[in-house]
Amino acid sequence: MTLFIGPNNCGKSLLLRELSTQIGRTVTGNFRWIQQSGVRCTREGTGAEFLNWLTERGIRRWSPQAGDAAHFRTGPGQSMPENSLSDWWERDHLDSFLGLLTSAQWTDDRLHVAAEDGLWDPADPGNSPVQQLWEDPEREKAFSDLMERAFNEPVVVDRCGGPTIALRVGDPKVTEVTLPPAPEVIAAFRALPHVREQGDGFKAFTQILLHTMIRPTPVVIIDEPEAFLHPPQARLLGRMLASLSGPSQVFVATHSADFLAGVLDAETDRELALVRLDRSAAVPSAKILEPGIVRELLRTPLLRYSNIVSGLFHDRVVLCESEGDCQFYAATFDITNDDSKPENTHFLHTNGKVRLADTARRLRECGIPTAVIADLDLLNDKTVARRAFEALNARHTDLQSLASDVKTLNEYTGRDVKTITIKAFRETISTLLEKKRGEWALPAHVAAEVKKLIASSSGWDDLKLSGVKHLAGSNDAYKAAKRLVTASARLGLFLVPCGELESWVPDVPRGDKQRWLTEVFEIPENPEGREPWYSQPSQELRDFCQDIRTYLNPKRP
Repeated sequence: MTLFIGPNNCGKSLLLRELSTQIGRTVTGNFRWIQQSGVRCTREGTGAEFLNWLTERGIRRWSPQAGDAAHFRTGPGQSMPENSLSDWWERDHLDSFLGLLTSAQWTDDRLHVAAEDGLWDPADPGNSPVQQLWEDPEREKAFSDLMERAFNEPVVVDRCGGPTIALRVGDPKVTEVTLPPAPEVIAAFRALPHVREQGDGFKAFTQILLHTMIRPTPVVIIDEPEAFLHPPQARLLGRMLASLSGPSQVFVATHSADFLAGVLDAETDRELALVRLDRSAAVPSAKILEPGIVRELLRTPLLRYSNIVSGLFHDRVVLCESEGDCQFYAATFDITNDDSKPENTHFLHTNGKVRLADTARRLRECGIPTAVIADLDLLNDKTVARRAFEALNARHTDLQSLASDVKTLNEYTGRDVKTITIKAFRETISTLLEKKRGEWALPAHVAAEVKKLIASSSGWDDLKLSGVKHLAGSNDAYKAAKRLVTASARLGLFLVPCGELESWVPDVPRGDKQRWLTEVFEIPENPEGREPWYSQPSQELRDFCQDIRTYLNPKRP
């Protein structure tokens, strides 16, 4: 199974179109390749072995008229004598019977579900998936079970519909159908709704299964299998297609992180190739990813449920500590984007700072330009800081100087542990409660401030409040902090120079981040008043965002 992924408009569907157009055909001089340089098809075996292989797959011979040579069905309404088929196989004339070798499912045709067909001469082989299900009750049961897994309803072949064979949804509670069917059996089937009457998701799922599990061709092409599906069904379909049995080579283009997760979840021996296409740079590129790297992202629960894998479908990723950080920085990037083109940058979080750098490393291994934004206190743990520098590919020769600066900074911030006096505590509490009257519940942000007052503080608390400029009184610590901010940025780790997220908008009271975010994004009631805080980024914040853009896209003007 080869899975093509990547941002929108990177050429995934076009690549499949080129592939579908050229499989089994000799490329003429007039064909202009856009996404690939060519398609090479190989075959094995003699013509007789090919005919036997068709028979083993359930494609049976038949004679159109008594005494005629045996034929094989090569497509809807098409057939070929077995001698010709054997001869053309050995002579590589594959384009004459491509219906036996390749099938394609395009998004535009997904809702035209092949859920009905007419009766036919039973001496002839079934011509369509629904006829083939009619012929094979065991395959019908397997198909029905898969549909029930996805939608909690089985799908059955109505063999009592007169001149038409149709797929219906539900269980008719009929154990056996005799010919002619009894009136109550006919009524039981006709009481069930048709598949064609179902929603788009149900029909799309049915269409894909009909063309991939009934009698899959050696080459199967599917464009955007997740189209019209809810995320749970997209994930299930990914597992099902990755688990297809039989010697089919499956090519899929997808925009869905849920479908990709389903493919990676599948317990199957089928080989998987992940190819990420990228057209964000001047020269389009294709990078083959190691499936194990992507699986590791999914096996870490905190990353899996923060939708990290969705980064594979964007041009660039910025990793933040929390969801609130993502919201703020994504909004700021929108406000500060001076380009007429929208930025396809995805903001994702890792539920804390410890996993930031390692997650960035894994996304970069997938070919995704990735930057990290972290509060300055990432540096207050020497071990976490060193692991971050190593994960972001700091040169070995630079690690020693980085460690030295981290040590200098922590020695300065840790030299004075501050404990608040009773007098200062009383004054601060009075200020916090000054506007509170009666027996109202203590507000969360006030409780948080009280908690911070009780706890001992160090220089890091001041550093988070004021940033690097707080160190101006200590020449060594200030220079160390400046070097760390600069060196980290070269690695794609952007430390907030003003300390922490809330320091970007100091006019909004801090203490409760969610409350801070709410006020930052809140539109003032007075229409003549100021704009929302988030829409007024300082010049320092604008420069910070521009530095990240330049790192992620050096060629951006």
